Amino acid sequence: MSSPLLVKISRDGKEIGTYEAKEAIRLLVYGNLKETDFYWHEGMTEWAPLSKLQASEARRQLAERALQLKQEEAIKAEQLAQEKAKAKEEEDRAVAEAVRIRTEKRKENIFTCSCCKDTFEKPIDPRDLFWRGIGVILLSCIVFAMGVLLSSKAISKDMTEAIILALGLVVLSVLSALWGLLLILSSALRSPFCPGCHSTNYSRPNKGERPVFD
Repeated sequence: MSSPLLVKISRDGKEIGTYEAKEAIRLLVYGNLKETDFYWHEGMTEWAPLSKLQASEARRQLAERALQLKQEEAIKAEQLAQEKAKAKEEEDRAVAEAVRIRTEKRKENIFTCSCCKDTFEKPIDPRDLFWRGIGVILLSCIVFAMGVLLSSKAISKDMTEAIILALGLVVLSVLSALWGLLLILSSALRSPFCPGCHSTNYSRPNKGERPVFD
C-alpha cells in the first residue's frame, strides 16, 4: 500500500505546517484551514489553492484504488492459473499412473513362448481346430462331388483333359479331407499352443502359468 501523501500548507506566503492530505482536507472542512491557503507536495511544479486539494486527492485515491483493483485481479488470475496448472499436473499424474498400472497388469497377462520368444495375450485354443477341420472336410466333399460329376460327363464324351481335371479335383478333395481329419484329431490331442511357432512351451512372466480352457 502506498504511503500517505504529505502536503505543505502556506498562508500569506508563510508555511504553516505539513499535513497528510486527508488531514488537510478534514481541517479545511472544519475551518482550521482556509480555502485561500495554498498547498504543495512532491511532484507539483508550483503551489496551488487549498480548495483544489480535495478534488485532486479524490482523483488520486480513485487512481490508487483502480491500480489496487488491477493488481488484485492480476494476483487472482495468477493464482487461478497456478491452481489450474496444479490440477492439470495432478490429472496428468493420475492418468500416467493409471496407464502404468494398466500396462503392468497387461504385462502380467501376456504369455511368452520359450521357443520363439514371441509374446501373445492368449494362446491358440486347439478346440478351434475342430471346427476348422469340419469346414475343410465339408469343402473337400463339395470338391469331390464336383470332380465326380465332371469325370462322369468327361468319360461319356471322351474328353481327356476334362478327365484329368476331374481326377485332380478328386485327389485334391481326398487330401483336403485327410487334412481336415488331422485338424480334428489335433483338436483333441494338442494343448493350447503359441500362435507363432505352435509350441506348447510357454508361460506368463513371473507366474509360470499356462491357460486352462473351459
